[in-house]
Amino acid sequence: MATEKQPQRLGEKRKETEEEDASLPDLRFVREKLQKFQSKMLRDFDQRLSCMVEDVLQDLRQQELRAHEFPNFGKSDPKSTWHNRVTSKAPADVSDSPNGHANGGATPTTTPAHQSEKSGQKQRRRLPEKVFVARESYLTALLQVEHMRTIYHIFYIILIMFLLNVICYDYFVDGRIDLGLGTFRGGLRRLHWVMGTWLLEHVFVLALYFAFRGWALVRHKLKPHSSLQHFWSHSCLILYVSYQLVFCFVASSLCLKFDLPFVSGCVLLLESTRLLMKMHAFVRYNAARVLAGKAKQEDPGEENEEKPTGRPYVPPLSCYIYFLFAPTLIYRDSYPRTSHIRWKFALNRLLEVVAIAFLFAFIHERHIHEHFGQYGLEPMDASKLIFKLFGMLLPCQVIFLCGFYLILHSWLNFTAELLRFGDRMFYKDWWTSHTYDAYYRNWNVVVHDWLYEYVYKDMYVHVFRGSKLAASLAVFMISAVVHEQILGFAFQMFFPVMFFFFGIVGVSLVFLMRSAPKVLGNVFLWFSLISGNGMLMSLYAMEHYARKNCNLSHDNWTDHLVPAVWRCYN
Repeated sequence: MATEKQPQRLGEKRKETEEEDASLPDLRFVREKLQKFQSKMLRDFDQRLSCMVEDVLQDLRQQELRAHEFPNFGKSDPKSTWHNRVTSKAPADVSDSPNGHANGGATPTTTPAHQSEKSGQKQRRRLPEKVFVARESYLTALLQVEHMRTIYHIFYIILIMFLLNVICYDYFVDGRIDLGLGTFRGGLRRLHWVMGTWLLEHVFVLALYFAFRGWALVRHKLKPHSSLQHFWSHSCLILYVSYQLVFCFVASSLCLKFDLPFVSGCVLLLESTRLLMKMHAFVRYNAARVLAGKAKQEDPGEENEEKPTGRPYVPPLSCYIYFLFAPTLIYRDSYPRTSHIRWKFALNRLLEVVAIAFLFAFIHERHIHEHFGQYGLEPMDASKLIFKLFGMLLPCQVIFLCGFYLILHSWLNFTAELLRFGDRMFYKDWWTSHTYDAYYRNWNVVVHDWLYEYVYKDMYVHVFRGSKLAASLAVFMISAVVHEQILGFAFQMFFPVMFFFFGIVGVSLVFLMRSAPKVLGNVFLWFSLISGNGMLMSLYAMEHYARKNCNLSHDNWTDHLVPAVWRCYN
């Protein structure tokens, strides 16, 4: 029996070994996959760990720099100096908000953005609120450091040398000294029409305040009649939207009616857009108070203290007038104020505005007009066009950087100093950004705050119901349309290059650069800014001079849509 079982056992063992040999390729395949997965996980972990360590070291370096180099930057809580938002007391996830930084040391001045619609329903995250803190601008703080102040002096000398170059060229070549005054004369033609329109617009803006007060008081009197109250509120809402649309239409049509040059048209359209944003900020902020039933309280310092009258609270006219001229687009009844006006600081900012304006005139005459002034009249091929585009990269980048410094630093600090406006965070350190998310947040904090408070939050809460992606895309599209509307009517042409660069290319880069390493991301950001601004300004200059130089017919409405850059040579 033993001899019969032995071959049988040998056969079973042989069968088991054959099955093991057959399963070896599968085991090898699984082992290889697991090893690849393990190596990939370790590589990602090492990369994330190195990025986290780099972030921590960078924060430590910045903290040390703030403590030693920037003693006058923020005398209060450093968090309230570097950030401008604070979350509500309810649990919130700030990390995925458009400006995801909490602000310690300040309290929100508005009510929570939204509440849960039904009891028991999971409440969406509360979005952080804008707060105002007395603080200086980034560049003002940086220029307190001797090393940065030396670089500032170098730029002053470069500007003076450029001015001497222009004077010598005008005197020895043209036999006269112009100093770019021809550009000023051509760009600021019909400026008196712009000033008259600007004054008339302020009359309508002030009328909105009294219209809003009338809506609030009538709504309160109609409180016993809910149907009439709803009808009154909806009718006023329709009138308000119509008022905004008519205001925008009149400003745009006047550019065509008066045939304003580019600079005058930009002044009118930018001021009209600013007033539109101011009006909406006032109405949006105070309408929420009226609808919430906030009553007007009597002054507690009075002897005969009474109970609340129940009348809706509307801020006094002085708060509204101060807001119209304050360098912010976010309405509050009061803001942090400085103790006095530094006249020397204000005068320096005003001189910077004048100097940069002359620099723009020089760049227009020596570069833009020289490169594209004969576009449409001279022969053009691909090589010559590429040569012109590359020749405009650095001048356009100078326009980009000086435009930022002119508006967001010099002009806003000048007006803030005259009005003793304390919060000078008009921009952040956008030059260190490595993603387009951070660049758009930090580049223009004034406009970004308005888009966040009155567009993003309303879209997130009321329209898209918690979808931050859809709300963000809506903000980008609205911003791109407004940018294109200003440039289109200022140039008096349909040429949607800004919409393409900002609304399509810019939005795409937001998602493409989110996982980019810091150094590579910052290098690519600057490369894209230099090349993109060069192409953008060059294309608009080419289209402007092509329409001016080429005698093009507009027999059909489609002729207005086809770019003159193409029609001149085709």
